[in-house]
Amino acid sequence: MSHVYVSHAPVDLDDLLKLHEALRAASIPDWYAPDDSNDRDRNNRAIDDAFAMVVLVSAASVRSKTVRQDVERAKARGLKLIPYQIDKARLNGFFKQEVQPHLRLSNALPDGLDQLVGEVRGAYRRKCPVIAVMNLKGGVGKTTVSAQVFGAWHGHIGGRVLLIDLDPQYNLTQTFFPMDFADESAAKDRSVISLFERSRLHARDVVSPAENWLGLSTEPFAPVARTSLAHDLMAGPGAPSSRLDLISGQFELSKYAFATDVAKLERIKTHFLRTVEFYRSEYDLIVFDTNPNATFLTRCALEASDRVLAPMHTDIYSLRGVKLLHQVIAEQVDPAKRPKLSVLFNAVGRSEQSTFEADARNGAFDAVAGFPLSKALMRSALPLSRHLSVRAPKEDDPAWRQLTIHAGRGGGLKQIRESLKTIALELSELEAAA
Repeated sequence: MSHVYVSHAPVDLDDLLKLHEALRAASIPDWYAPDDSNDRDRNNRAIDDAFAMVVLVSAASVRSKTVRQDVERAKARGLKLIPYQIDKARLNGFFKQEVQPHLRLSNALPDGLDQLVGEVRGAYRRKCPVIAVMNLKGGVGKTTVSAQVFGAWHGHIGGRVLLIDLDPQYNLTQTFFPMDFADESAAKDRSVISLFERSRLHARDVVSPAENWLGLSTEPFAPVARTSLAHDLMAGPGAPSSRLDLISGQFELSKYAFATDVAKLERIKTHFLRTVEFYRSEYDLIVFDTNPNATFLTRCALEASDRVLAPMHTDIYSLRGVKLLHQVIAEQVDPAKRPKLSVLFNAVGRSEQSTFEADARNGAFDAVAGFPLSKALMRSALPLSRHLSVRAPKEDDPAWRQLTIHAGRGGGLKQIRESLKTIALELSELEAAA
């Protein structure tokens, strides 16, 4: 599990605990030395697993050999430093050189601790971006993109990837597993509903939220271990030795569309956002496959995401879906939580660029879309191919065989795999530059 490493002097315990509680409230895992001893091997392992380091800058930490060693290790690993001054310490030569250039935050500021948590949250999210695959028109290939583009991301870029099926039709889940498997998972609450409400994964004596269509549970809960909730798509003989997981979907998510208690829905959305935030520590990328309607689930996905990837066909109907999506993002999502929007042409002819696509890239539809569509369009596009058709898994076939990059050999597969790789690399570059 990735965390923020907090380097501190032992006498600064009060400030350390204040920071720990603030990070815990933001669902950001942290690590700090549990005692006064300098167990260098232990500290180095914790630094190597971290996504950033907070340095509590004080008169004591400036003199601390342990803090200096922490900073040196962080520098060697290229780790982001986030210093936070907690007293009027004068910085010596090492701190002036290595820490002071990064020092912008202090507890002397009225909202200093909030600013520090915000800085850490930014580093945490960059470590594991969340992308929602979404278009408010159906049939544009959202499930294909969710599975195949991000399967290619996993195969070519690497890292730990989590797919979350937020569509009540749960087609993404059925891409990898038979319907019976998905239904059995839902019956045990080993499914997406456990991101929203307290379920039997959290306590044995709880009535499943999937069985309670007329009620919404706002009881708080701690996220369960990923192995208790997510399904390993890389299981089985011959599978690549890396992590690609799926949190399976279920029809019972539809209950939220019928709920009328706004206050309870807001609490449930908060549960979802905090749980997704927690699982960022376990993964390097999280992807939502979503339904094509503007619903409660849409708002949850948008507020949790750093980027929306909108697949569209080269026609005016898909364009309308993207226009409505942009409108929802602009009008319904707070600016501080608003994700970036990227648009991917899907199912395009391979022989030549269509007039519609060329016009879109030249800005002809920017006014119709209501935003600069031409700037949001990705350079690459996904070709039309039978190899990308959504199909039920074969009996006894491992889930990972459903991914085109692992689907064996056949006519045109090489070109399709190259297209998937190109799209994945472009998305990765967009996230790195964000």
